[in-house]
Amino acid sequence: MSTVDPALARRRQRLQAGAPARPGWRAWLLVAACAGLWAMFGYGVGDVATYPIATGYLAPELQPPNEVPGLLWMLFVGVFGAMILGFGVDAVLSAALGGVGGTLATFAVNLAAIALGLWRGAADRWVAPPRPGFFDPAAALPWGAGGWLSWTAQYWAPALLATLSALLAWAALAARRRHLGQQRRLRETLAQGQRTTGLVTETQHTGVEVGNEPRIRFVARFTDHLGAERWVTKTGQFDASRVPRVGDEVQVWFLREAPGDEDRIVVGFGSAEDAQIEERLAAQ
Repeated sequence: MSTVDPALARRRQRLQAGAPARPGWRAWLLVAACAGLWAMFGYGVGDVATYPIATGYLAPELQPPNEVPGLLWMLFVGVFGAMILGFGVDAVLSAALGGVGGTLATFAVNLAAIALGLWRGAADRWVAPPRPGFFDPAAALPWGAGGWLSWTAQYWAPALLATLSALLAWAALAARRRHLGQQRRLRETLAQGQRTTGLVTETQHTGVEVGNEPRIRFVARFTDHLGAERWVTKTGQFDASRVPRVGDEVQVWFLREAPGDEDRIVVGFGSAEDAQIEERLAAQ
């Protein structure tokens, strides 16, 4: 029978292992492979859309045959392959940009690849009109809004996806900056702050679990260096065997010059040693 708390032992092992290594070339090759599969999916979408789109800007006699697309397999190979590799891609980008930033970057890469594949697939597979702006060669039937939307979908649809991808990429970089700022503030508080004992007064499960570890929102009460009672709300990911409960004792670090600044307050559970391990891990 062991006399060491298994959850604490696992955290000690993670701490001793140090910060996770930055993704190497193999990891980025995985990202490229996943992007290639999403591009294949986009190309397949362009091929499948050939007939439905053509009905919007071509006369019936000029439309391609309504039959099973020859590249339908690209949809299934692309989407299922990309979904399988997507777990690894999310881990790679999360390691490079932080949790939220990595998730946003994953979606950005996926949408950019789909946009590229769709643009190329439409360019290669769609039937060009004999005269842009008209349904037939005789130019007797001009396009309406539907005709223009159908033919130009090869441009505006990929452009829309690319724009969404760029917005997600910007959000990923912004999340990365926030993450780095948060970690810097945590390190400053642990190095320069005052430590005291606090008590958990509220807990709430957020409904989110990462790696079978639930994310819990909790409120802790502590007394600052002036004797004033304060409450701080935090959200963290916890080992399933060490979910915080009301009444649990916590270790609280705060800056004497800013005891009410929640962004600069650090909360750790258990003994002082356990709390330091928790927060040093969080700061990596």
